Amino acid sequence: MSSSENSQYTEQKVQAMLQACADGNIPLVQSMIEESLQHSIPPLIASLQDENTGISPLMAAADAGHLDLCRILLEYGAPWNAVDRRGKCAGNYATERQHWHVVELLVDAGTKAELILGAAIRHSMKNGGGMDPSCLVQSSDQVRPVDQEPCTKPDYLSQNVRYNAAKTALLDQDDDAVMMEWEKPLMEAHASIITGNSQRGKVVLNVGFGMGIIDTALQKLEPSMHYIIEAHPDVHQKMIHDGWDKKPNVRICFGRWQDEMPKLMREGVVFDGIFYDTYGEHFTDLEDFHECVARTLQKPSGIYSFFNGLAPDNLFFHGVACQCVKLQLAKLGLDSEFAACEIQVNDSEWDGIRRKYWHGRDTYYLPIVTWNNGHLVREHFQGQSIPQQGSHVTASHGEKREVASVLEEDINSKKPKMNFL
Repeated sequence: MSSSENSQYTEQKVQAMLQACADGNIPLVQSMIEESLQHSIPPLIASLQDENTGISPLMAAADAGHLDLCRILLEYGAPWNAVDRRGKCAGNYATERQHWHVVELLVDAGTKAELILGAAIRHSMKNGGGMDPSCLVQSSDQVRPVDQEPCTKPDYLSQNVRYNAAKTALLDQDDDAVMMEWEKPLMEAHASIITGNSQRGKVVLNVGFGMGIIDTALQKLEPSMHYIIEAHPDVHQKMIHDGWDKKPNVRICFGRWQDEMPKLMREGVVFDGIFYDTYGEHFTDLEDFHECVARTLQKPSGIYSFFNGLAPDNLFFHGVACQCVKLQLAKLGLDSEFAACEIQVNDSEWDGIRRKYWHGRDTYYLPIVTWNNGHLVREHFQGQSIPQQGSHVTASHGEKREVASVLEEDINSKKPKMNFL
């Protein structure tokens, strides 16, 4: 069979597979997969996509709501995160059609896959392999769209940064935005959250000064002590120029949080509220920072939050990323919920910016992280018998919602709104 004939044969098989998945014809799908495995014509037919539309078998099955078939395709290696020509994945198809059981299945599959991948990357980095997720997609000598470039920038601290003429953005030397003025309502919301709904006199920490938006909001709440960790020399110089080092109860820690947090821990400092918003770091750095949060967040009432720019260009991927973080924090005894906040960013805001870090969604899911009550009880009674009678401990802080429920609310426009935006 010639290459053109083989290509035509493959495309016919793909079309037949897509139709079978749309119809929910499990026996036919299994037969086609088994045939491809036996004869390698084509291999991994469960993962192939339509050449023109990019639709995959899993997308077709998810769009039609065939839960059992989706489960079978995943077991045969269908990638949960493949996207079509419009950037939609199987989870997007299921969400739009409101097939919530399929959404839950795909969220679970995606979360497990990402946690395994993250563990593999961390293991490689720990052993000197330096493995980066961007290397798994294509080699560095290939040209990729700007939006697909890795967001990690290991050399950021050695680059010069500048504020644009309008003072509405802090830019790196690639003209990528480190922080922008449109974030102000979000930063004010984060400030309110980590101070327990804008309570005065709190001990707070912000990691990543940037344009100082959240720190300005925190100062209005008159914290008893305000710690700021900033690593970039140019930003630190601007802080000194603007007199932040002379503000009452402000302590600037100039350096990387990886170096500054251990110093604060040795001093025995604990925080009522912590906020994290760094730039150019690897996703494993966020996970490492959470270890510091678990050691410095005041018990039982401390509140932690972070800028939620996880997978910002796809709502379903964003949901999976949030679920991964939620599980990682749960291991540390921390509960997470994501409050839906309305936000609008006009296209004109991106004038002069090389790459967007927010992609047109009108909902921002603000993380609220607090201590799990059950964890605190177990910690308190460690080595002792935990009282049983009359001790009903809840492990929630407010309403906890699974990713599928958040997506459902997003689609149906029934999500709760936070009034402080």
